[in-house]
Amino acid sequence: MNTNETTPPSNDRMNRIQKISKYLRLILQYGIPLWILSGLLQGALVDYGIKIPSFSNASPTPALAGNDLLTTFPLYWCLLLVVFLFWYRTVVKLFGFFERGILFTAETVRCIQSLGGVYLARFLLEFIFQFLVQNPVLIKPRLSDLFTGFFIFFIGWLIDEARKIREEQELTV
Repeated sequence: MNTNETTPPSNDRMNRIQKISKYLRLILQYGIPLWILSGLLQGALVDYGIKIPSFSNASPTPALAGNDLLTTFPLYWCLLLVVFLFWYRTVVKLFGFFERGILFTAETVRCIQSLGGVYLARFLLEFIFQFLVQNPVLIKPRLSDLFTGFFIFFIGWLIDEARKIREEQELTV
């Protein structure tokens, strides 16, 4: 085998990564906004008396009946929306990098660590608002968000260290 030839399996792997990343980016970029618009449209149609069947089996709990969190704490929902929009932008940007074949760079590490920060911010937001709300049933911080955030930070750190090792090895003769 000639040393100047590229191996087909690694090229095929990169093509698969790029193709899957493109599909996921397109689903996120266009699917989530369409899903949100359909939810808003459904809410608008219900306001006009048009009944649309719901597929949710969850029934509202009696504790939430008189105390709606949306009207009680609009600041909480606005901050949660900001966290979601930051997550959304970061994930679309990360899949855009993967689609272009940019895998182990400082930009991708920064995106991955930002995703860890999003999960930590969500946990802290819920933790802070749990103390502000008198009814502890309304907001419960999830420890899974805390552990997920730290795990994603750890994965980002590992990828960053691997990137640095690869750059050092490329410089050695």
